Parts: sequence; C-alpha cells; structure tokens
Amino acid sequence: MLERLGRRLASSVLIWDITLTLICLYAAARVRLAIDLGRALTARDVIMLWQIFPIVALIWATVFLLVTPQRAIFSRPLIEALGRLLIAVVLAVLTLAGLLYLSFRDVSRLQFLYFAGADLAALLALHLGVRAYFRLGSRYDDRRQVLIVGGGPEASQLAQELARRLWTGVRVVGCTSDQPTESDIPVLGPVGVTPRIVIEQKIDEVIFAGVAQDQITTISLQLQQHPVMLHMVPSILDLAFARTPVATLGGIPLISLRESALTESQRELKRLFDLMGSLMLLILVSPIMALIAILIKLESPGPVVFCQERIGENGRRFKMIKFRSMYQDAEHKWMEVARRNEDGSLLHKTQSDPRVTRVGRRLRRTSLDELPQLFNVLRGEMSLVGPRPEMPYMAAEYEPWQWQRFRVPAGMTGWWQVNGRGEKPMHLHTADDLYYIQNYSFWLDLKILWMTVSTVVRGHGAF
Repeated sequence: MLERLGRRLASSVLIWDITLTLICLYAAARVRLAIDLGRALTARDVIMLWQIFPIVALIWATVFLLVTPQRAIFSRPLIEALGRLLIAVVLAVLTLAGLLYLSFRDVSRLQFLYFAGADLAALLALHLGVRAYFRLGSRYDDRRQVLIVGGGPEASQLAQELARRLWTGVRVVGCTSDQPTESDIPVLGPVGVTPRIVIEQKIDEVIFAGVAQDQITTISLQLQQHPVMLHMVPSILDLAFARTPVATLGGIPLISLRESALTESQRELKRLFDLMGSLMLLILVSPIMALIAILIKLESPGPVVFCQERIGENGRRFKMIKFRSMYQDAEHKWMEVARRNEDGSLLHKTQSDPRVTRVGRRLRRTSLDELPQLFNVLRGEMSLVGPRPEMPYMAAEYEPWQWQRFRVPAGMTGWWQVNGRGEKPMHLHTADDLYYIQNYSFWLDLKILWMTVSTVVRGHGAF
C-alpha cells in the first residue's frame, strides 16, 4: 500500500523536477540577455537548439532515477533528502557540461551557470514545498481512512508506523478487536462487526493484523461488494524480521525467513564502493601501515599481523587480518581476562588487559590496528560498513534472535562502533546492528563512515 503510494508520489515529483529544469534552461537564455555581464550576445546566440532540451530531460531523468531524491523527500531525514537532491543536480549538471563541451561548444558559459543556479534553486524550493505540504498535514480533508482489524502487537506497531508517515495521506480511524489492545487507537468493536464499521466510517483501506485466517476469509468475502482495499500483515511478523522478500510460485506467496537484507542493486553498489574505497585507502595509508609494522616488530617478537577466525555474513567463517596489538601468546590467555556480567553474558574486553603491548594500546585507541582489514574488504569477506564480525566462542553464546545480525556483510565500522565502540560489547548491543539492517541505505553507510572519523579522532570507547 505505502510502497505503491510512494512510487506514485515520487513519479509525480520527478515529472515536476524535469519540467522545472526545462523551464530553467529556457529562462537562462532570457536572463543572459537581460543582465549586462560578459560579452555582448544577441538572442540568436543564447537560444538553445531544440535538440538540447530532450537531452537535458534524459540526463536529469536518468540521474534522478539513480540517486532518487524524489523518493527521499518523503521518507528520509531532511538533511539526507536535500543532500541527495544536491548530489543529483551536481551530477546532472556536470554530465551536461561534458556533453556540451564535446558537441555544442557555442553555448555561453555564463548562461550555463545561470541555468545551473536557477535549476538548483527551483528544485530545492519544489522539494521543500512538497515536503512541507505533506509533513504539515495539509491534506487532512481528503486523507484515506484506514481500519485495522486486530489488536495485538502487530496492530499497535502498524498504527505507530502509519502515524509517523503523514506524507502517505492516510489516517487510522481505529481498530476492531476481540481482545484487549495494546494500542492507543480507539477500539470500534469486535472483529465480527468490521463490515458494518467499514460502511459507517466510510473506510478506504482495511488491514488485517494478527487475525485468524478464517476470520480474514469471512470478512474479505463480506467486503467484496464494497469499494475498500484489503491488506494483511503476516502473522509471522516476528520471524520475518526486516526487508523480508515476498515472491510467488504459481500464484502461491512465498515469504523468505532467511535471506539477505540487501537487494541486488544495493549489494552491487555496496560492493563497488567497497572496492573503490578500500583500494584508495590502501594507497593513502600504505606509508602509515609500513611504519606501524616496524614499531610492532621493534617492541616485541612475533608476526606483524595475525589472522583470527571470525563469523561473517550468513554465518560463514573467514580469517580476519589485524595488526598484532598483543604479545605473541595472548590468544591462549583469553580466559584469564574474560569475565561474565551480572546477566551471565560473556565479556572478552577489559580496559586494563595485561596482554596488550604498549604500541598495541595506542593502535587500539586510534583503531589503526584495523587497517589490514582493508584486504578482507578487497577479498569480499568484509565491507567497509556493517556489523562487526564475531568471534566463534562469542557467537556460541548468542540467543537465536541475535544471529540476525549476520544477514549483511560484516564491516570494519558500523552503527555499533560509532555509538559506543568498546564500551558496548557486541553480544549485548545487537540491537544497534539490527537497527542498521532495518534502516540500511547507501547514505547510512556514508553517514557511519563520517561519524567513524570523529569517533576515532576522539578515541571514544576504544581500548
């Protein structure tokens, strides 16, 4: 329901984006003539050839479909939504500039700058206006009426999610339930009176949440003659954790209970960014890595790096590479420093670990001991951003639900690290990793990388 509405709204905004861009392209010629700057030009000199207009429309449509600022304006935070729009306009303008340089070189440079500035200003105004229109709820009079059938936790969560999305133009009028409800929405009666409530309240959408199958079938048949849309929340919502794909096989719906949380396009973009980012970082930090290797070798005997078995995506095991920050026999003494908290959970880190060398302590404080993991990223075993790979003996004590953190590639940094690092043990704060999976986007990865720089510079939570 919401996805269909989101696509429709985004398509409308995209059409307006392209229309405004073409208007700005035409207006830039008039502005160039009106403002007495640069060399004197005639109307014949500044009027764009008609071929340029469809080219501009194609460029803007392609870039905007890739960066999707028209979708972000409804569902993403304001800064991210405007950031996507800025990136999209800059990419489109640069693409057009290159094309004009190779083909239509007579276009006035000043005129081109007028167009770029006017287009950015017009689209910013459009997107801010659209966002304000939907966020401020100016469509109260024509919002679609929604009735939730059911009163369990699924219904409560569903009502909260719909209330957070004013841009959808829907309003939950209440619910029908045969049991006490945990939600704040009004209970309009038992499930059996749903058809009557639909007629009386002029309901547009009915959503079944946590209702028995026979009740869904009976009510659906009774509502066939009324102009109301019907939807159902699967009763296995607690198992179908997040972004669970739904496919059909001969008309039979199949819900995957264990599948990657990333779509194919998200995975390909993430992998491309990992390859480019890790290669660039390896080139930049190679002198630092060489110096670290020398310092480690001078302080204590043993190899410069060590490989430790970790658990990554989908429970696959691999050898994670790190600079050695402990004495050579430290792996065999982990039981001497491991302890359990009051809940019985195993803690494997301590701020005064006697196994850590002097150089190693500085490396850990600055996270420089993690740099060799860039090779793991190159090999596809890790990503730049994602849940940290776990040690097998720690994962052995996981609760079943905690294994869901392995639904995406393991990362060098992640939401957990920038919100506590060593102060928040992995197995006690799996919720941070699950938040990352539920809210994954390429822009969230960029945000985490930016926050990582600040966290590392401050040395917060690392030991």
